[in-house]
Amino acid sequence: MKNGNKMNSSFAGAAMLAVLTATSAAAQPAPTDPVTTSFTENEHHTFSAEEQGLIDAMLDGTHAAVAARFPSLADDVSVTVVPVHRPALDALGGVTGRADRPNELLVEISVTYPGGVAAAVADGLEATFLHELHHTVRGWTMQANHYGHGIQIATINEGLATVFAEEVLGEANPADLPPAEVEDWANEILALPRRANYGEWMFSHPDGRLAVGYRTGRWVVRRAMERSGLDIIELTDRSPAAIWAMAGFEWDRNME
Repeated sequence: MKNGNKMNSSFAGAAMLAVLTATSAAAQPAPTDPVTTSFTENEHHTFSAEEQGLIDAMLDGTHAAVAARFPSLADDVSVTVVPVHRPALDALGGVTGRADRPNELLVEISVTYPGGVAAAVADGLEATFLHELHHTVRGWTMQANHYGHGIQIATINEGLATVFAEEVLGEANPADLPPAEVEDWANEILALPRRANYGEWMFSHPDGRLAVGYRTGRWVVRRAMERSGLDIIELTDRSPAAIWAMAGFEWDRNME
């Protein structure tokens, strides 16, 4: 009888523990998806369930990688994914993006990329999302720009995002590499008026050069890191003027 009571008590204790554990688990908030993705369909493409799964997984993993390095990253971000017909994106892995607000981003995936959407996701999405999330941490967004305007500012902020993606991935996109005369490009940029044409200097210059600001910015940031001993995380907190100075350049901010 005494042994039977002990057995009954053990069962009762185990049952109570199970109830308490289940109650405690129920009281814990369910883990949330840090990236809310909206998929746009148009005449170019409708994302399949498989493609949506690949994109979601890549965005979630990339957000986690950035959050581990920048705790100030927004916990929840919304991403609109749009299919586009844009062969010019081939050199960028078939993907481009835009940071509209600290928690709102746009990603465009070209359906013309060799291998299709799945190949673009594998080759270009991670680098693009790393780049755009860095903009949100930096405060370089379309609707909440902390830095004002000017090619000198854009050059540094885009260079920081490019280098950040390279540091995380451990590789550089050949399209981002500067030419031998990049120091001349830097001096050209520093001499520009504040209202210089953004599209010409950041994307396609009338003389045929491509991505002058982006490629120069990457080089300036790398040079600033080498000379200062700061890593890309530390450099992210520095002003554009400070980064130009670390790289050995003077910028007259009063130029119009």
